[in-house]
Amino acid sequence: MKISDLLHTPSIEILLFFYKEGEVRYTDLAKLIASRGTLSLNLKELDEEGLIQRRVVTTKPIQAYYSLTEKGRGIAAHFEKIKKGL
Repeated sequence: MKISDLLHTPSIEILLFFYKEGEVRYTDLAKLIASRGTLSLNLKELDEEGLIQRRVVTTKPIQAYYSLTEKGRGIAAHFEKIKKGL
């Protein structure tokens, strides 16, 4: 696998999207990753690794927002540098 291919894996695309956009809603991510199953699995894994955080607003309808943790920002910054260097 080439480095450029690695940058197009769902988890890396999500990290780079957060890095560029900041805090986003699930619906914004669904436009990036078409498969809800893939998106949910990747969000769960990124959360378990401590790379993203979830904020829930208990208005009606309930809204969930996702953003990078400090650890996630650091890792995403490295991937962004790699992406720019290709």
